[in-house]
Amino acid sequence: MGGNKRQRQSRDQKTPRPSAMVLSVNEQTAPNSFQVSLKWQGNYDISDFDLQRFGKVLQIQDETPNSGWAIIERPFRVPIAHRIPGWATVESTDPLKPGDTIPLRPDLELGPKFGK
Repeated sequence: MGGNKRQRQSRDQKTPRPSAMVLSVNEQTAPNSFQVSLKWQGNYDISDFDLQRFGKVLQIQDETPNSGWAIIERPFRVPIAHRIPGWATVESTDPLKPGDTIPLRPDLELGPKFGK
């Protein structure tokens, strides 16, 4: 019996966990927020992905059965940069960039949802 369980675990580890790919990240006019566009495969919607890890989700919208966008408020305030004569520092405050992946929320099962 133990051998079957080990085989099943190794097979499960090789199966990729469903995730959404970030297509774009855009600054919003609302202070301290950004919009992220996502694309995924399978029977999911945008609310199934772990967007809360990046801040407070203000709005979400599915555009097609496999794409959508979300507006997220950052969990921190971006401080005003201090000016240093002769130096210019530019740091991105976006926690995401195109090509990044976002996994399913931890409370969801690994398989696609049925009965939607």
